[in-house]
Amino acid sequence: MMEKVLFTTDELTGLIWAAALMRPSKSVQDMELKSLKKKYKSKSFAAGCSREVIEQGAEMLGWCLDDVLQKMLYAMRDCEARVASEMEKI
Repeated sequence: MMEKVLFTTDELTGLIWAAALMRPSKSVQDMELKSLKKKYKSKSFAAGCSREVIEQGAEMLGWCLDDVLQKMLYAMRDCEARVASEMEKI
């Protein structure tokens, strides 16, 4: 199961982070699923992030795409402060 989740979310974290950097807050804390879906649907946005891989992973997990996007938003919100703190040390 963990392998499937990692396969699915590896590409997705890049897309979500790119979307967060476009926001005035530069954060996922105030990002809504609707906004993320709009960026996801734009093929030119974060073009290097493979939507095919994300969708294939969601299918392998048996989750709909909206569930994958929402769960990843929650996960990134939860760890954003810790990641930012670690990045400052580098």
